[in-house]
Amino acid sequence: REQYALFVKNLKFLIATLTNKQTAMMNHSKARLEVAKAINSLTVDTPLFKCAGDIPAAAVGTTDGGAADDSSEMATPHQSNPQSYAAIHLQLHKKNKMYGDKYTEHILTYAKEWESILSTRISKHLKQAEKLRVDLDHYSKKVEDMNKSMNKTMSKGKSINDSGVDKIKRNEQKLIQARQEYDRFVNDLCGFIEEIMDRGWKDLHPLLVKMAQFDSTLSNEEAMLLKGSMTGVTEHLKGMGTKYPGLKPMGRLKELETWSLESLNKVNPASMRSESPLMIEQGGGGSARYLTSSASDASVGIHAGLGGGN
Repeated sequence: REQYALFVKNLKFLIATLTNKQTAMMNHSKARLEVAKAINSLTVDTPLFKCAGDIPAAAVGTTDGGAADDSSEMATPHQSNPQSYAAIHLQLHKKNKMYGDKYTEHILTYAKEWESILSTRISKHLKQAEKLRVDLDHYSKKVEDMNKSMNKTMSKGKSINDSGVDKIKRNEQKLIQARQEYDRFVNDLCGFIEEIMDRGWKDLHPLLVKMAQFDSTLSNEEAMLLKGSMTGVTEHLKGMGTKYPGLKPMGRLKELETWSLESLNKVNPASMRSESPLMIEQGGGGSARYLTSSASDASVGIHAGLGGGN
């Protein structure tokens, strides 16, 4: 029983870890969606939008990225061949949602059913074994008491009548039958428990096949998007430096922190703002956009637009 209890404990631990894995996978997928929505918000009306934030409008205000089977005109091109950073992560989220359902159906359900079958059947058999043991104890004690009574009667020089002898024989026969039933059932139950533990790997095998197939399929799907479409996004982003020379690989946070407003204004004079696709817009709070570039280059740089002023 101790070995079987340990086996069941390990099986329940497997189910718990599989459940935790699915939860973590879904949480990671939702985080990807939130990143996509954040990038979308920050890149609207900027040169970055097409390659970074462009996603179906229907997905922006949802908690799950919209329906996985959305066939609207707007969503179709993003699903078939996502061209922006946000659209790729939206597509990854939708794929994870779909595979999350398959994970539950083919992996979690199997593991839970395996544990349920074992627990239900073993519990039932243990109850039956206990019932047979009680019957065996009952007839053992009854025959023992009858023999004591018979010996006591004979020690007094009295004889046992035929009905008393028949009664003892009947109960002795019942005792033999109860012992045989109990021994046979317990032996079969022990064999079943040994089968569960010694050859339980045969029950684990199909689960492992499904787990391996799931991991392989999901990783391949992600690789196709991240190595395929995301490579195109990366090259496009790197290539923006040609069109916007002020862009720097290391960013321009130091300039934002240290340059005076006058210096920023000289780099981006008012005469250039109306012609530049990246211009400083006047406005308060979240409506303002701040632009800069290197001190030695008068070309415009990328902005960091926030808020809903666009």
